[in-house]
Amino acid sequence: MTDYDYIVVGAGPAGCALAKRLADHLPRQNILLLDAGGPNEDKAHQTFGERHWTLTVPGYNWGYKTVSQPELDSREVDYSRGKGLGGSTAINFCVYTRGPSADYDHWSALVEDPAWAWENVEKRFDRVENFHHPISEASGYVAVADDGRGKRGYGTILMLLITILTRHSLVDVGVTEIWDPGFDEFMKNAYHYHPKNNNHNSGNPIGISVCQLSACGGHRVTASGAYLASTPSNLTIMTNATVTKLVLKGKSVVGVEYSLLTEFYTSGIGPSQDLSVLGIPVVQDLPGVGKNLQDRLFLELVTVQDPGSHHRTSYIDSPSALGQARKEWTKNKSGPLSDYYLPQMIAYLKSDKIASSKEFEDLDDQTRQFMHAETKPFYEIVSQNPSPSVKAPEKYLSTAVAFPGNHGSGSIRLASLNSNDPPIIDPKFLSHPFDKRVAIESVRETLTFLKQPLMAKGSLRFAAGPDGHSDEEILVRNIDASSSDGNVSRS
Repeated sequence: MTDYDYIVVGAGPAGCALAKRLADHLPRQNILLLDAGGPNEDKAHQTFGERHWTLTVPGYNWGYKTVSQPELDSREVDYSRGKGLGGSTAINFCVYTRGPSADYDHWSALVEDPAWAWENVEKRFDRVENFHHPISEASGYVAVADDGRGKRGYGTILMLLITILTRHSLVDVGVTEIWDPGFDEFMKNAYHYHPKNNNHNSGNPIGISVCQLSACGGHRVTASGAYLASTPSNLTIMTNATVTKLVLKGKSVVGVEYSLLTEFYTSGIGPSQDLSVLGIPVVQDLPGVGKNLQDRLFLELVTVQDPGSHHRTSYIDSPSALGQARKEWTKNKSGPLSDYYLPQMIAYLKSDKIASSKEFEDLDDQTRQFMHAETKPFYEIVSQNPSPSVKAPEKYLSTAVAFPGNHGSGSIRLASLNSNDPPIIDPKFLSHPFDKRVAIESVRETLTFLKQPLMAKGSLRFAAGPDGHSDEEILVRNIDASSSDGNVSRS
């Protein structure tokens, strides 16, 4: 048995960063990083253009589903989570978003710790990010240098070498390196209806922006690629090692036994009621473990565009089609994958309709005040996504509307003592009246936006969306077709 000074369980973003920092700052200490998944080293699965399909790669995804959701017609919703080094950064859609400053200031107040306030967290973001200045075509849409992040662009080979040798910044962030000429017209049209925002990661995301990405040089940026590419000699990384139990001495953890969520519960740490149901002796009753799960839903709206449109086409719907598309891209940077190296629009929006609704007025004073914060959006939209709703050669525009899905917070708990059994995940989607109101109004406002004269230019018909604009029609579509947002827009 090998002794380690620190053991980090789980090599997702937090685990990779923590293990790397511990090893760097404590060179005389031995650090162990354990993960139940594999190393995720295959470069073929890190190509940026294939980011929407990586979650289907065997071994990369735990493949979780929620329990039956009563407010979604008893559907079990896909709850994909990354498996192996990098965690969900190995399978997400590479949208890089910090979130609004209001969130961090709210958390800071809740825990009475100024370290979580935006003015402090922003400095930490700046420290870990290596922002790549946009290509010239994007310069009118992305102005990251305005808030200080621009100092980390490479610019020249000399600056690249200096950055590699001296930087603390490890996470490459930027925009797409190939520009779609028709995207200029799309963005300028959108600005007629919502304010322009040249940097949605400034702390104030409100408005329409070009989407920033956790990608660089045509490849996704994962937490393992950022933090573990150069491994210190005192850091040991062990993959395919499922932790089954924490070894306790009294109430202190002194080691692990390994053979996901199981390590706390099977060690007797967690809500006593949940532990007792499974016959696990309670060592430490922690009622908050597995509680307060909050997530979002998204709904896809798809319009078929006229043949001359600049919008996307050719959804890739099979492994063989993906393999052929990869060959075309590798040979001459053409084919279906070329669509997915192009830029996307992202927007974070307020809503007078939501803010004046009865459901909003029924919230407690603290929540209403928080939602009214200048930088706090009610919902998000992301356009130029792939969609299976339209088949080639037709062209389409796919827009995802993402909204808070469980103001009534959910939970995760252990299903059994068998570590191979997935946990019981219950987000309680749309269980709160305010959830339903946001789901309805955010979709209705996005439909109205897409039907504005400039935005609807070239649009032939809707291929996916509600049958109409009424509350009932929009809610029915959300019930039937909305999906979990966990891997769509967070990095």
